[in-house]
Amino acid sequence: MTDIVPAEVRGLADPTLVDRLAVLDVAAAEYARPIRNTEEAYRADWRAWLRFLEDLNFTLAKQDPGGTSVPPTVTNMGVFVAFMAWHERNELAPATAERRLYGVIMTLRQLHGIEVPKQTISAARQTLTNYRRELAEANTPRGRGQAPAATVPDLRRICAALPPTLAGHRDRAIVLLGFAIAARRSNLAALDATDVVEHDEGLAVTIRYGKTGAREAAVDRGTNPGTCPVRAVRIWTEVAGISVGPLFRPIDRHGNLSDARMSPRACGEAVTRAAAAAGVPYRTGHSLRAGLATEARKAGHDVKTIADQGGWNPTSAELYKYLRIVDRWADNATKGIGL
Repeated sequence: MTDIVPAEVRGLADPTLVDRLAVLDVAAAEYARPIRNTEEAYRADWRAWLRFLEDLNFTLAKQDPGGTSVPPTVTNMGVFVAFMAWHERNELAPATAERRLYGVIMTLRQLHGIEVPKQTISAARQTLTNYRRELAEANTPRGRGQAPAATVPDLRRICAALPPTLAGHRDRAIVLLGFAIAARRSNLAALDATDVVEHDEGLAVTIRYGKTGAREAAVDRGTNPGTCPVRAVRIWTEVAGISVGPLFRPIDRHGNLSDARMSPRACGEAVTRAAAAAGVPYRTGHSLRAGLATEARKAGHDVKTIADQGGWNPTSAELYKYLRIVDRWADNATKGIGL
């Protein structure tokens, strides 16, 4: 870890300070990652915007070196309404259109100093609302949609289908620990072996990076050996011989374990692959996060307990959406009224 600290700093600082600097450097990289992801998304949205303008024969002039000259007329209400309609014509998901709309607005503001008028934004959003309504009335899906929440029966099927290989033990630990701490893919990828400590009661997991900051999550021992997260993590670390460094690591097709860290995407793909092998319909890394919220609510846990476990804000719209899936039946207006 100290290799990332400049040699001149290592020569002047004591070892403890060097280690602290190294940890801060890693933390800074993790903190900057969402910013880089947002910038990359904005660039992709801008490329889609340029393709749309080309379809309109509205080609923006190029500046040196390689920039784009944007005339104020590009913020015309008709242009933005047509941009939303362009997504409908190309049968793209409303969520894609909405994200691109925001990305283009931010790019115009931040890179070109152009503010899109509120009336233009409102008209574009109304076009998008109409598109959503038409799709709903026609029962026509667009895009993959939100991945369904994983259930405990899903986990049992997935874990039973995983082979007793090195990769199988790793993927079982990813699935079960990811579910138990309501992890995002990035949370799983960032875990070190020392972040997961076994106690008599279960696991104490330190999630160092998240949208709501670092958090501690306690994982109880499962009653079913096949789906016990504590047992799955212990078996994985023992067979892999991992006590320090990244908890989840790549394994090549020959079964060789790498010293590197799995990427967030690779963690998500491990979940999707394991579910497909078990015959469980489309599941992703986010299915684990949604699944913990819904299954915990079914078991009677309150909002604060669930929010603390998954690092949600208790007033989070995302969390409320998951809880509503359960609560709409538990406290239903048509129940007990004599129908």
